[in-house]
Formats: sequence, C-alpha cells, structure tokens
Amino acid sequence: MPTEPQPGSSTNSPRRDDELAAETSGYTQGGGSAPRVGEDQPAASELDESAGVGGSPPGMDAEDVAGRSELARYVSPSAFPGDRAALVASARDNNAPDHVVGQLDELPDGRRYVNVSAVWEALGHGIEADDERF
Repeated sequence: MPTEPQPGSSTNSPRRDDELAAETSGYTQGGGSAPRVGEDQPAASELDESAGVGGSPPGMDAEDVAGRSELARYVSPSAFPGDRAALVASARDNNAPDHVVGQLDELPDGRRYVNVSAVWEALGHGIEADDERF
C-alpha cells in the first residue's frame, strides 16, 4: 500500500511545497478552478464552416487527407527532396503496400519533390488552397 509523503521529505523547500499545493489544488481537489477538458474550445455553433468539413482544409476532401497521410506514413522525411526513384526506395524500405509504391511509380521522372504535398499534387490530387497565391 503506497504511503503518503512525509512533511520535509520533498526536494523542495516547505514554502515551495505550499506554493505548488496552492497552484494545483483546483486540479487535485476538484475545487472548480481548473478548466474542464474542452472548456477552452469554441462552441460548434461558433466555428467557421468555410474552413473545411471534418478536418479537411480548403482545397482537399477527406479522401485527399487520408491518402496524403498514408503516403506520408511510408515515405521518410529524409527522402526529401527526392526524385521518383528515391521516394519509391523509401516507401519500399518502410514496407509500403503495393498501391502506395504504385502511386509513386506514376510520378513524372526527372523531377525532385520537396515534400509529401508536392508528391500528392503531382499525382493529381487536391492540396490545401493557398489564398495568398497571385
């Protein structure tokens, strides 16, 4: 059975122990001063729906988000910037499924890709819309 710490057994001074106890009492005693999970988030009715649905950024749909995430799971960051051969090799080294390697094999040859978004766009998929493009 665990024992309670004894007074004076802390590595802090007694004054610092009191300060820490006061700072955390709302969390440890449920006194209501600590925010509950999610209280600092806006209400759903206050969210801007034009920012994307279900976590999808403007310019992408849920399939784009999932597909790009899967691609990123199998291509190591160290492969960038890299050409088609380097990206395919990285995916194979990371045991990517055949359909991921197949997508990478479809990339145009002779081009270097700086990140997963550039690869995803080169494959003809949607990427985040950039409102600052001219």
